[in-house]
Amino acid sequence: MSKVKPPKSKGIPSKHLHARTTFLYQAATYLTLQTASNQAVDDPLADDQASSQTRSPVAIRLCSDLQQVSRKAQLRLSVHLKRTMCKRCNTVLVPGRTATQIVENLSKGGKKPWADVLVLKCTTCGGKKKFPVGATKQPKKKDRIVVTEDDTSTTSPGDLQEPDSAVQTSTEIDSNTG
Repeated sequence: MSKVKPPKSKGIPSKHLHARTTFLYQAATYLTLQTASNQAVDDPLADDQASSQTRSPVAIRLCSDLQQVSRKAQLRLSVHLKRTMCKRCNTVLVPGRTATQIVENLSKGGKKPWADVLVLKCTTCGGKKKFPVGATKQPKKKDRIVVTEDDTSTTSPGDLQEPDSAVQTSTEIDSNTG
């Protein structure tokens, strides 16, 4: 007789790794905010040293460890988490402190409102991340609705099949007329 196995739980697999990644991100964010606020209070006139002091080596190390853990365990990081970290230098991007935000529109004369792009520029390394702003994603091809010219009813692409008798080839048309 075989042993009766208990049913598997439907929780998150490798929950301890998710907990570790969230802790590393929270700690890196906290240290980045503390370093940026301490620098502003200590010496507001030292602008030439600002770029080297805004970097918290411990926070950068924590972000690096976060990426290593996610790669090793093959975890998918959330989009929000990936958007707030610099790929080049592993700095947590905090708008106004470690990053600058600019909305660009590179269309001719800036006339197309759907071409707005949010650009996050890392003040540490100069790396840029671009994200579309206000643009709606196009629906998948199977979900799109097709409007026919003959009537105003909307149909899906699967409904547009014509019967075989209605379609005639050019040889059938020539034989019918001649």
